Amino acid sequence: MSNFINALTGMGPEDGAHGYVSCTANVIAYPCYYGARRYIFVDTPGFNATYTSQKAVFEKIAKWLSATYLERKLQFNGVIYTRRITETHRSRSERSSFQICANLIGNEAAHRVRLVTTMWDDPQDGSNFSAEENRESKLKEEQWRSLINEGATCERFLNTPVSAWDIVHGLGVDRKASLLLQRELVDMGKSLKQTSAGMRLHQESPTSLGSGKKTFWTLMRQKPFLHGYSTWGFRVVANSRGGRQGSDEASS
Repeated sequence: MSNFINALTGMGPEDGAHGYVSCTANVIAYPCYYGARRYIFVDTPGFNATYTSQKAVFEKIAKWLSATYLERKLQFNGVIYTRRITETHRSRSERSSFQICANLIGNEAAHRVRLVTTMWDDPQDGSNFSAEENRESKLKEEQWRSLINEGATCERFLNTPVSAWDIVHGLGVDRKASLLLQRELVDMGKSLKQTSAGMRLHQESPTSLGSGKKTFWTLMRQKPFLHGYSTWGFRVVANSRGGRQGSDEASS
């Protein structure tokens, strides 16, 4: 479990969650109640996960996206992409992973994206955040510019539950969007290699459809009076205003 989801749910983090080796290997759903609403956060491995290839991560996410969209037309309340602000080097693998995510999301859903920088509680020089702020500005001006131009916004995670919930609440609960990959696979009947994200992945690594590392999150929401449903991927946010109704299901 990531540190971000730990802050939201109050559950204990996995070993290594605060380190630099990706510890999220599978797609796992975490149900949670906050106030009168029921949320389900679904954690996924990143496209540059330490021990899993980009192709394997992409296939897991695509399988879940297409299945839930086909069965329920499940749409996202938002997508949260996280990056450590303490990382000084932007590798080709990171840039590639971000572009795959952008192609998976699509321009029409970009306004539901939050580009979140983490580790602001640990300034590198021990006194101020000048280096981190410069790094954040470069991310906005360069690597993240394409999604920001389409409506994505940037946030800082301050490693507290309040900060995490502020980001989630900023997405609202009534606005939803389907991702480009969902529409391509289900509505347009494309194969994985024919999708925008699949073509980008093939472009980056023609022989295997890719390999690498990351931190990619998403957040979803079902309709207001949810009766319980199964999830297999991503971070889902669902809520039920009147408390629990029906059974809660989470399977992977």
